[in-house]
Amino acid sequence: MPAPDLGAAIRGFFEHHLVSQRGLSAHTVLAYRDTMKLLLEFTCQLRHRPVTVLEVGDLTNETVRRFLEHLEHVRHNSIPTRNLRLAAIHSFFRYLAVTDPRYLDHCQSILLVPFKRRPHRVPEFLDRDEVQHIFRGINVSTPLGRRDDALLRLLYNTGMRAHEIVSLDVNHIRFSRPYTVLIHGKGQKERVCPLWKETVDALKRYLADRNARLTDTVPLFLGVAGSRLSRFGIRYIVSRRVAVATKSCPSLRTRHVTPHTWRHATALHLLQSNVDLTMIRSWLGHSSVQTTHQYVEIDLEMKRKTLKSIEHLVPRSAGSTGTWKAGRDILAWLSAL
Repeated sequence: MPAPDLGAAIRGFFEHHLVSQRGLSAHTVLAYRDTMKLLLEFTCQLRHRPVTVLEVGDLTNETVRRFLEHLEHVRHNSIPTRNLRLAAIHSFFRYLAVTDPRYLDHCQSILLVPFKRRPHRVPEFLDRDEVQHIFRGINVSTPLGRRDDALLRLLYNTGMRAHEIVSLDVNHIRFSRPYTVLIHGKGQKERVCPLWKETVDALKRYLADRNARLTDTVPLFLGVAGSRLSRFGIRYIVSRRVAVATKSCPSLRTRHVTPHTWRHATALHLLQSNVDLTMIRSWLGHSSVQTTHQYVEIDLEMKRKTLKSIEHLVPRSAGSTGTWKAGRDILAWLSAL
């Protein structure tokens, strides 16, 4: 067994702190578990010791920094993934500092390991025309086609995260007016999202193939083996349907489309349809309106590019002097405005 102090701390962290006290979702707990497994395996290799003799003192500031470098350069993790791993490590050492003050100084040194800044990137999203091409490429005369059509319509309608949609059961859908879906989001938070009639009709057609009653407490979406569809299954369906649509929509060849891309598309298209930002925040389950505000910036940038592309079509006024150029008398230029 691991050294009592480290083993007991890890066990208490997972069994009591994460689940009982913080109430984190199973998905988040598994992500934390994977981080601790990777960290312990890396420390064993670094210290040339079996995990059974590792102690808290082996998990130093330097060890954590080298572990993060290992994630980036050996495992080729992205900066967001690296930062999520570090957040899990920080969470464990904050817990340890409270439960065992002997390690307070040690824990503080770990908490000094900084997150890595990353360049701000505009989220990938789908244009409305691209969404239509994807749906037109689905053959809804087959059971798999009806399943994929229903899944993508629900994904586009709600902007759900992949883990949210795979956890849905049939009885989470309200099939009578007003049509809604009950979503279990991050941090055990629930939200209700409205559904379009077209989405509900697609779901009914798919469930009719399974002879499922609309009140059954069974998985909403199933894989070909008959078990609950996984997040990886959704990624596969999305990539396959996008690949089919590229034949009629070449712009999709330049897109890296994931289930989260549909989430961004939902948010942006709601904004462009003049839906209030607070409503979009509630729709997507964002904890802060600042997260939702990024779509305002994307929309404004799209409008700027559109205006710039038609700028040459607008004739200049008779008195226009153009822009200032280096070497020109700036006072004369200002006077001519």
